[in-house]
Amino acid sequence: MTEITTTLAELNASVKDFTTEQQNKIAQVEDTLCKTAERLNQVEVALKRPQMVMTKSESFDGFGQFVRKGIDDISAKAMISSTDSSGGYLIPSSAVQLINQHLQSRSTIRRLASVTTITNDAMDMLIEKTEPDVGWVAETAARDETSTPELVKVSIPVHEVYAKPKVSQRMLDDAAINVESWLAERIADKIAKTENHAFLYGDGTAKPKGILSYPTAEIGKGEWGKVETLAIAADKDITAEDLIDAFYAMKSEYLEGACWIMSRRAAALVRKIKDGNDMYVWQASLAADQPNLLMGYPVYLCDDIEPSKEKIIFANLAKAYQIVDRTNMNVLRDPFSAKPYVEFYATKRVGGDVINFDAIKIVDITKLNETPQE
Repeated sequence: MTEITTTLAELNASVKDFTTEQQNKIAQVEDTLCKTAERLNQVEVALKRPQMVMTKSESFDGFGQFVRKGIDDISAKAMISSTDSSGGYLIPSSAVQLINQHLQSRSTIRRLASVTTITNDAMDMLIEKTEPDVGWVAETAARDETSTPELVKVSIPVHEVYAKPKVSQRMLDDAAINVESWLAERIADKIAKTENHAFLYGDGTAKPKGILSYPTAEIGKGEWGKVETLAIAADKDITAEDLIDAFYAMKSEYLEGACWIMSRRAAALVRKIKDGNDMYVWQASLAADQPNLLMGYPVYLCDDIEPSKEKIIFANLAKAYQIVDRTNMNVLRDPFSAKPYVEFYATKRVGGDVINFDAIKIVDITKLNETPQE
């Protein structure tokens, strides 16, 4: 009996040792697997990380050298897309993207409208003025001919807009300053206000065709080429009913993505409007980076709306207005005309036009700004 007990004790000890050994091996395997998985995750993250090789490309370095020192080699002075010999430099794509990002953040219309980049001088589109006709029919009944939609060809040419920022040579010589980013921001600042005003009021001659430059029609009586507008008389204040009329004039298919665009003065007037329950129709935003709401739709302030032509826009600009950008941008460096400063002459080609008049409604408050005559 004693021998059996001893054998069982030895067997139990062996089993325990074996179990402990296997657990240690399993722990080592799990630890190795965890480290392997962690390394794989790091590799996956690295593969998904945007490649920044273009930032240090030869063209970008050449652009930085051009900004700081100019071009010494006379053979490199015709780098404009039109092979001009005026001493320009074709801005690399990385810098163009940076400029476009700044433009989008500064231009209200550009941020909300549809933007397309092209490589030629115009963008041609076929737009349906009327909807195609359809009808119900039985299985064996005759099929009558249905009408086709009326199409209109819209051509949106690009026009040249320029900016002329200047900087001292001492700043350019300072290696600690990112001159390329500085120049991109200055170009965007100068161009943004100019093109945003054109997107609103441009007449289409050497500039984009603006939203507010088209003829108007009464709410509910719009047609192609005219923007439905509700005019507020000078002897009355804007009311919640006026905003409701403009809101419900918009077709349901355009409400998703629609927004209000107005000046700060118009926003101050609208923010004081109350409904029949003495409640403000304006809904203040709960976060600083979120727009205020008016009747449930976001409100964007646009400082480029002129007081003498002041209007409140309710539109789905992504479907109503098309902006066209030319891919290339050019810059000339002029160290002589504005000594002791270096002047940069940057050009960009952009166009814009309304492609859907049904997606825009206007409340005209221009007369509210007129001074009453005694």
